[in-house]
Amino acid sequence: MATGGIVKQALEQALQQALDLLLKDIEGAESPEVQLTRTKSREHGDYATNAAMPLARLLKRSPQQIAASILELVIWPDAVESAEIAGPGFINIRLKQASEAGVLKTILIAGDDYGRVPLDEKAEKVNLEFVSANPTGPMHVGHARGAVVGDVLGRLLAMCGRNVHREYYINDAGAQIGVLAESVWLRMRELQGETIELPESAYPGDYVIEIAKEILEHIDFHALIAMDDEARTALLGRESVAANMAMIREDLGALNIAFDLYFSESGLHDSGRVLELIEKLKADGIVYPGTLPPPKGKEVTDYQPVEQLLFRTTDFGDDVDRPLAKQDGTPTYFAADIAYHVDKFQRGFGRMIDVWGADHGGYVTRVQAAMKALTGLEAQPDVLLVQMVNLTRDGKPVRMSKRAGTFVTLREVVDEVGADAVRFNFMTRRVESQLDFDLEVAKKKNDENPVYYVQYAYARVCAILRKAEEEGVVFGDLQDVDVSVLTSHEEQRLISHLLAYPEALKSAADKLEAYRIATFTMRLAADFHSFYHKHRVVTDDATLTAARLLLAKAVAQVIRNALAVLGVSAPERM
Repeated sequence: MATGGIVKQALEQALQQALDLLLKDIEGAESPEVQLTRTKSREHGDYATNAAMPLARLLKRSPQQIAASILELVIWPDAVESAEIAGPGFINIRLKQASEAGVLKTILIAGDDYGRVPLDEKAEKVNLEFVSANPTGPMHVGHARGAVVGDVLGRLLAMCGRNVHREYYINDAGAQIGVLAESVWLRMRELQGETIELPESAYPGDYVIEIAKEILEHIDFHALIAMDDEARTALLGRESVAANMAMIREDLGALNIAFDLYFSESGLHDSGRVLELIEKLKADGIVYPGTLPPPKGKEVTDYQPVEQLLFRTTDFGDDVDRPLAKQDGTPTYFAADIAYHVDKFQRGFGRMIDVWGADHGGYVTRVQAAMKALTGLEAQPDVLLVQMVNLTRDGKPVRMSKRAGTFVTLREVVDEVGADAVRFNFMTRRVESQLDFDLEVAKKKNDENPVYYVQYAYARVCAILRKAEEEGVVFGDLQDVDVSVLTSHEEQRLISHLLAYPEALKSAADKLEAYRIATFTMRLAADFHSFYHKHRVVTDDATLTAARLLLAKAVAQVIRNALAVLGVSAPERM
């Protein structure tokens, strides 16, 4: 029995040969590459192709007429039952029952590698940057969604043979670090008995007190008093960032997320590369001293123009030139950001993917314009803008965390509902769509909770296999199983779904839409639950039992593989 993938290849080869025959007498004509797609409904067959449509202008005939000529010339493999012309010139192909069921054996032989493309060491290196939360406090739920999206995308790209490097950019420079240092210093003084009134600018969360206590364990308070303000702020800034990054790493670890590199912004400044970049742009003549127009919506009379060093980003697709340095020569955040991306390029990354919060949408064009000017790369980095998470409990907004002071922390959510529920639920919608995450729904053990629904399908197969073993059902040799008996609608639907898994991975990776894997897995679980409710797996018919056990095991394997891409566990008992 041929596997499903071989059937598709045979169909494409047959159609390609027919196109070659159709065009053989036309000088200089080249046959378009045949593309077969799965039909959405089996009423329209199993596969469809639009191969006739691109030839209409060349042959000066309608696509329907060309499709008819293709069908006259094509020599179909044995798996084809029929083919017909549909709509404006599509060719719909229907296969014989169980012709693709051989994919079940392919899946079980491949195991965890079903759908995997081997890593090509010579392939273009992909730099995937995500999270990059300011190291001024614990991670909140909004960070968590970007973290999960980035991690799943990294797993998906690696599954598809891409050479992926995961990176976290630590924003440990700038005014916010000074504010953090001052907040910690005030809490230190408070711990020594001094009455302190926190200014509005200070970070209010209890975690600041924890950091103050931690630093005081290895740095003497009186030594800090003896320092001048600048030296003390610099020291406490470094210590506080280190403490926060340790906390962030721990929070990410609770979600099974790790990075190949944590890249420090302050290290970029200390190395002199930000100022070197500005000097290079000056030498290239694409920066100039000037003032920006007033922000939109601001009265001109209220706007005080300040001369800054501006980058001619409008020459490279931006809508306004952007400041690289302030009036006193201090580099802007933008200068550091583009220096960081240039550093990625210099490290050999020709492809960059950044996962940012939706509030950074206005930043994309300017960074891409700068990269075009500095490296020649077009539309780099690729940027995914992740929308907010609305955290609720029984439909009502969740109050902010006492520990964080202004938001609910990632760790609180993971501790309450578990990493699996967080990861899977965060991947059930497109990144550009806001996500409503209800803590109570995420803990339910029914089909309202998507992760439970999928994991239960996997556990159900495991239970079936245990029961079959208890009843003495012998599976036998894999190659001896007769899968031609799997002819019911539910069985055929499952086989089609399993067959589509490698293509689903590729499509999701190509489009950078990792949520498609969660959607695929939910549909596969639904198909299996539907099959289970209509058909017994262990029957009085030994041949049918062996085939259905094979089908169930293949379903479980693909669910397990897809959950691994999502970073979610596959429990055998629930």
